[in-house]
Amino acid sequence: MTDTNQTARDPATARALNDTARLSALEGAGVLDTEQEEAFDRATRLATQIIGTPVSLLSFVDDTRQFFKSQQGLTGWAAEQRGTPLSHSFCQHVVDTDAPLRVRDARNDPLVRDNMAIEDLNVIAYLGVPVHASNGAVLGSFCAIDNQPRDWTEAELASLHDLAAMVETELSLRETAREREVVVHELNHRVKNLFTLVGGMIRMESRGHDEVDAFAKSLDGRLRALNDAHGLILPVVQSGRGGKTGADLAALTEKLLAPYSGATSGQLSIVGPQVTLRADAAVPLTLALHEMVTNAVKYGGLSAKASRLAITWHVTNEALQLDWEEHGVSEADRSDETSGFGSRLLTMTIERQLGGERAAELDAGTYAQRITLPRTVLED
Repeated sequence: MTDTNQTARDPATARALNDTARLSALEGAGVLDTEQEEAFDRATRLATQIIGTPVSLLSFVDDTRQFFKSQQGLTGWAAEQRGTPLSHSFCQHVVDTDAPLRVRDARNDPLVRDNMAIEDLNVIAYLGVPVHASNGAVLGSFCAIDNQPRDWTEAELASLHDLAAMVETELSLRETAREREVVVHELNHRVKNLFTLVGGMIRMESRGHDEVDAFAKSLDGRLRALNDAHGLILPVVQSGRGGKTGADLAALTEKLLAPYSGATSGQLSIVGPQVTLRADAAVPLTLALHEMVTNAVKYGGLSAKASRLAITWHVTNEALQLDWEEHGVSEADRSDETSGFGSRLLTMTIERQLGGERAAELDAGTYAQRITLPRTVLED
């Protein structure tokens, strides 16, 4: 083995190997620096048997090296280390072009004749095909290697493509299994939170109502708000691949105010940029907004023809800030706004569950609330 760092690379090749999205997909695949596994060893064994080469490799390539997830027939230091620097990698060119690479005699091939695998690993003939992640990113190469010149046939190339497809299927199945595990964990977490939230609502509502009908009607409204939030949350995984969760803030707000928008034409204004709330933040925020809407309808910005409600929001590097302004408000009706169930509910959702802050001010017929939430409530 020659002791050396990776050789100089063509800038275009370096850009392809350094691509952030590709490296992210490679990391997400969870294959680097892992043990050999029968599922992948089966494919490399078949490659040596079908194509008849002494060596077959499943090589995953990052920006500095290649790692052999599976290897057949390789000996010496590269086999022991299960990988090489890029100075000894033919597979990097497969990743770079996202296309098969056929080399009859590496010693005479302009692309690889300076590659140190020729001298150190006796790589003379090479046939490699790309291995992709489920999103199409090129993770590495499935290859067959001979220690003497060889004219590769179309049948051999087709066989290698079939074996690489087997590897891609295995990777996809593993990704699906990981996603399913995340979904189950997240679902369990949300269901527990929901039971806790509903239990708290029932206890708080029961202390604020003496009549069963009023208690039932108020509780029903809050549960409907929770249902609205869940209805706006997207599936955890869209089409089984990298989908995002969450709810659009504008859509959520408009849905909660839809019952009043027709009868209050000109009284209602909703303005803000498109932002997507994380699913676990959408539910408590919807419950808080429902409480604010209910109060506005009772004795605030939606209670009379002369009253108005304006909702705006913007996003900074640190926070989502939502401003809620009601005009034409009766100060007498809002004099106890800092006490009672509604106030406790807003404290529970905004401050405790979402880690935010809420400030309210009543002045000259205008009731203003500012809700500041950490940016972590938003989808990236």
